[in-house]
Amino acid sequence: MRRARRTTLLAAPALLLALAATACGQDDAPKQQAAEVRTDPQLLAKCATLPAEAESVHWTYRALGVQNSRVPGPTDHALDGIARLSADEAARLRGTATWTPAPADHRPPAELAALLDHPVDTWLSTPALDDRSSSGAPHFLLAPDGGTLYFWAVNPHCAS
Repeated sequence: MRRARRTTLLAAPALLLALAATACGQDDAPKQQAAEVRTDPQLLAKCATLPAEAESVHWTYRALGVQNSRVPGPTDHALDGIARLSADEAARLRGTATWTPAPADHRPPAELAALLDHPVDTWLSTPALDDRSSSGAPHFLLAPDGGTLYFWAVNPHCAS
């Protein structure tokens, strides 16, 4: 009898944890929304200044993680974009600094990568365009052919 009671007492916390995990199943978890790809350069200019004049821009602004009203506090946001440069603007930008292969830690999100003319395996970076002293400042990578500029920022300072 004592052994049965001890087994029951030891099994109770495990059973409660299993029930709690089942009650908080993934069906109730909020889903990550796909980001809307925007093309308005004037709206983008409120959040980031590009180092070259772009023929076209495609960009997204999204909440990082899954927004959940049950969690207090601010939500971080990410700005990602690609800008198509004219041949003259690309040449001018390439001539402004020394460009070296960038680490593979930043790549355009799927929505933007799908808009590239061809996959870019190695992007180029330059410290001349990175303002590491300013939080929310955009970072820039250039495609080796020079025609595409990828930019991103976490919590950019967007003017109203």
